[in-house]
Amino acid sequence: MNEGMVKNILSQWFEERGFETQENVQINSENKVDLIAKKENVEWIVEVKGDYDAHTEQYTVNFDTGMGQSLKSISKLDNETKYAICIPFSRTERGEKLSYRLILKKYSKSMVFEVLNIHIILVRDDESVEVIPPKDVQTFLRKIDPGIRAKSL
Repeated sequence: MNEGMVKNILSQWFEERGFETQENVQINSENKVDLIAKKENVEWIVEVKGDYDAHTEQYTVNFDTGMGQSLKSISKLDNETKYAICIPFSRTERGEKLSYRLILKKYSKSMVFEVLNIHIILVRDDESVEVIPPKDVQTFLRKIDPGIRAKSL
């Protein structure tokens, strides 16, 4: 699932919940955000990533880049502003070689999610969306199996 597909699914998910969405929004002179969703006083600022088909290193570089982009977007910490990194999760869940399984495990001891109010949003191939709140991110990441599962024939 490429980044555009993930972004479309997530936009639709937010809109179904009454949010207005904008994609590729310039929020300051140096930072463009993939998706902003607003409803009343609540605002989500989301960095979106996709799957890659060449090397496992692409997942590491792109997740780390997404985290850096997210950090640049954090301009206030309050109950109404939610920050998130959104990734496709089906390949990771299946334990495929080309997935986020290795890089996510490396963040399992990081306090950055809870301290800076960063959620992880998972989009699956069936277009379901799951939001992992900051207080649960470390537990969630610790449960990820970094092993590769053999594909059945």
